[in-house]
Amino acid sequence: MNPRPADGSFASGKWRLSDELAEELVGGRIYLHEKQKAVAWHGGTIKFWHYAEDSGRKAFYYVVDGDYQIVRPENWAQEMAIVRR
Repeated sequence: MNPRPADGSFASGKWRLSDELAEELVGGRIYLHEKQKAVAWHGGTIKFWHYAEDSGRKAFYYVVDGDYQIVRPENWAQEMAIVRR
C-alpha cells in the first residue's frame, strides 16, 4: 500500500481499467485482498482515482469509514472483482 496522502486517505494498488469504469467506481467501496477467497486486509470508500506514473494503470484513493474485513469469493476477473449494486 502506498503512503498516506495528506488528506488522510490511502492509495490502492494499480489496475488496468477504463476511465469510464474508474469514474463509475468513485463513491463506491474498495476492498483489498491478498488472495481471492481471503478476508480483505484493508478498504473503504473511493474518493478519487489518478493515472499511475508511466504504467497505463490507475490507482484509487479511499478513506477507511467502516468494516472492510469481508470475503468476496465471486465476480473476480484477473486481479479485481467489481460488484455493482
